[in-house]
Amino acid sequence: MTWYQEWFGEEYLDLYSYRDDDEARRHISFFQSQFGHIDGIILDLACGSGRHLNEFFRSGYDARGCDLSYPLLRKAFREHPESGVVVRADMRHLPFGSSRFHGLTNFFTSFGYFENEDDNFAAAREMARVLRDGAPFLLDYLNVKRELQKLVQSETLVMDQKEVGIERWFDASSKTFNKRITIGDRRFLERVRGYYSDELGDLFVAAGFTIRKSFGDFDGGDFDDESPRLILVGEKTR
Repeated sequence: MTWYQEWFGEEYLDLYSYRDDDEARRHISFFQSQFGHIDGIILDLACGSGRHLNEFFRSGYDARGCDLSYPLLRKAFREHPESGVVVRADMRHLPFGSSRFHGLTNFFTSFGYFENEDDNFAAAREMARVLRDGAPFLLDYLNVKRELQKLVQSETLVMDQKEVGIERWFDASSKTFNKRITIGDRRFLERVRGYYSDELGDLFVAAGFTIRKSFGDFDGGDFDDESPRLILVGEKTR
């Protein structure tokens, strides 16, 4: 079983509980500032527990969610049943027809999970395939240079009265950021391919997208080496 099949459950939700509805509201407000109202269905890929889906719904958008994690999708359906349909699928093989959606979002570094580079490219190609020509997309990703500069190798947290140990390292051979999380007698791993901004942009252009701009935060700041995020905004190439 791969790390992303094991990790995205209740422990994940507890560790990242600070990623809340207020944050999702800022993200959707930014999306709205870039693209305005979209008369069609938006796909929130790797939708997790549905917080962005809920904000899309509240803002008047029609959205669908897709994720591989059953526990997260179950939470999304239970807490936000009014926010649209959620579908369980691997992002490399999306169960949707070509040109199905009028927009696509991918938040919180939910790209670059696969060991094989061809698989990451296949995920980007699937994003392009399910979008109509000219449809907008937004990808929210990490800033490699900033993450390398501020990498904390180890720390201990307390979560629900449990001690949580976290170890972090960057593997130069695979170009991946890795995080080992220990909660009691259970151990989990996070692993994300670290793409520099030009690498990520080139990958998505090759997959069938046009990149309009790279932002460094959800306040609309320009991207640079110190930016907290790398946010690609663009369209499916016509």
